[in-house]
Amino acid sequence: METGATIEGQLNPEERAFITNCVLNAPVKPRVALEVGTWYGGGSTLHILRALEQNGTGHLYGVEAEASIYEQMVANIRKAAPEASKRFTPLFGFSDVAIPKWLAGQPKALVIDFVFLDGGNNPMEQIMELRFLDKYIPVGGQLLGHDAKKRKGKYLVPYMRLLDNWETELRDSSEYGMFYARKLREQPSEASRKAAADKLRQLRWEPKEIAASILPSWLCLVILKTMPKRLASHLAEQT
Repeated sequence: METGATIEGQLNPEERAFITNCVLNAPVKPRVALEVGTWYGGGSTLHILRALEQNGTGHLYGVEAEASIYEQMVANIRKAAPEASKRFTPLFGFSDVAIPKWLAGQPKALVIDFVFLDGGNNPMEQIMELRFLDKYIPVGGQLLGHDAKKRKGKYLVPYMRLLDNWETELRDSSEYGMFYARKLREQPSEASRKAAADKLRQLRWEPKEIAASILPSWLCLVILKTMPKRLASHLAEQT
C-alpha cells in the first residue's frame, strides 16, 4: 500500500510522467530495469517502481554511490512504496564497479529491458555504462538518460545518434534534457559504428576535455573560481 509520503527526488512532473509511460506502454513489459543514480529515490526510482508494480511484473536494480544518500534512499523507498519496494534491489557503489559486479551474479541469459542513466557528471561514465549493458538490452529495449543537454550527456547523445541500430530523441522537457533511445536491431552497421567512434574521439580530444581529464579536480575548481561566475558555470557544465 502506498503511504503518500513525500521524498526528495529530481526530474520535473513531465519527465516523471514520461519515464512512467515508457515502463507502462512498453511493447514487452520490462522484466529487468536498471537505474544509475537514484539520489534520494523520490524521482525516477519511485516512479519506475510504481510503474512496474502497476504492470504486475518486473524488478528494478538501482545504483547509488554516495553512502549517506544510499542509506536514506533505501529507507525512503520502503516508507513511500512498501508494496512496490519488493521489486527493488539497491546496489551501492560507483557504476564502473557496481555494474560489472552485479552482471557477474546474473544468469547468462540476462535481458535488461529498461535502463535509466543519471549518475556522475563525467560524460564518459554514460558511455562506459552503455558498453557494459548494450549486449543485454534486447531489440525494443529502452535506454534513457537525464541531464542530456548538460555535461553528463555530452558524449552519449551524439554517440548514440550516430548508431543506426538505435532510434533516438532528445526531449526538451526541461533545461536539463531527457534523452530517449529504443533499440531497433542488435548491431549497428559498420559505417555507423565507425562514425559514432570517430565522433566520440573528436569530443574527447577537445582541449577543454583533455584538460579536465588530466588536471586534478582541486585545480579545476581553483581555475573556475578565478573566472566570472557565468563563464565558470557554463564551463562546469560543458567540460
